[in-house]
Amino acid sequence: MTPLQTLSIADASNQSWDVIIIGAGPAGTVAARQLALSGYQVLLIERKLFPRYKVCGGCLNQRAVNALDEIGLRPLLSNLNAVPLDQFQMRYRGGKVQIPLPGGLAVSRSAFDTELTREAAGSGVRFLGETTALVCGEVKSSPSRKVELYQQGALCGTAEASVILVADGLGHPSLQQCQEFESVVSPDSRIGVGGLLPEDLTSEYPPGIIHMAIHKSGYVGLARVETGQLNIAAAIDRTLIKQYQSATKAVLQILNDSGFPVPPSFQKINLKGTVPLTRNTVRPAAHRILLIGDAAGYLEPFTGEGMANAISEGIAAAQIVPQGLSDWDSSLEEEWLQMHQTLTLGRWNWCRWLSQLLRSPTAIGVGLRLFRWFPGAARPIVASLNH
Repeated sequence: MTPLQTLSIADASNQSWDVIIIGAGPAGTVAARQLALSGYQVLLIERKLFPRYKVCGGCLNQRAVNALDEIGLRPLLSNLNAVPLDQFQMRYRGGKVQIPLPGGLAVSRSAFDTELTREAAGSGVRFLGETTALVCGEVKSSPSRKVELYQQGALCGTAEASVILVADGLGHPSLQQCQEFESVVSPDSRIGVGGLLPEDLTSEYPPGIIHMAIHKSGYVGLARVETGQLNIAAAIDRTLIKQYQSATKAVLQILNDSGFPVPPSFQKINLKGTVPLTRNTVRPAAHRILLIGDAAGYLEPFTGEGMANAISEGIAAAQIVPQGLSDWDSSLEEEWLQMHQTLTLGRWNWCRWLSQLLRSPTAIGVGLRLFRWFPGAARPIVASLNH
């Protein structure tokens, strides 16, 4: 794969940018591309080397696919050979139920994020890779914000922009110097765990289905992506991981208890973890800064809701930012807070409800029986998550 062309820190520091975007995931790259297409000077900063793995289910639901289609990026999914999804299968203690889930796609995050970044670069975005960004504290009434740029732990330069979009994921690490962005972590927040199984280990799991192993202490999602590999993404109670002293052993226990077959070489896979998942930034906006995607808040996803939220917020942020490039007004912050509420917070209700439901063995059993006997009962949930 041809490496992404990256800007030097010297060049990034010698230019005054309209917008600096921190984080080259779906939210950041979509926002960057849309702004560049409108003629703005955009710098996109990513701390990792591409292509890079992310702990994520790799599922795009219909809402995410429609959002990409809206901005002309649907062909990207075809070019990546994304796998169509049409079913969601849940298993719990040997019982199972399968629910229609039309319109989704499965694609590896490493390929998806890389191609989104290429699309952004092709639209005029300048890309600065393998660089850690730290937003400097606010200078009141300043017409711009500054970002310190680090490589291999050393401060190598400072970039400046009229507006900063922070899209660097859970806990927004780029804002360590900005005290106004309080992040509240839910006391019962689970840990995200993920990995990729090679194709030759995954014959038990057909493509086109999100396979979900349910357990009172968490759940494990499995979906075949375009490479033939099986993408594993789990949300697990910290107590279960501590009990087994290993995230991999906790995932194995959930698969065994639910009745899913475990590939023989599963124990050799190096699963990666995250910080606690469920969290919310009290106010994801400040003077010339907007937080988008996971940086603004996150709730345990089930069928690609996180990716859909990120893409939708990237599109929306690109529409709001131009209003504040010359004259920033606090009304823009309020506009973003309302937009974030509409696009993301308002859609978390079903996820929050499902998350609590799946913590009760009795409720899980009743719910699976209900969906098995009356498949139509799942339609409102699917519609809420998928549109």
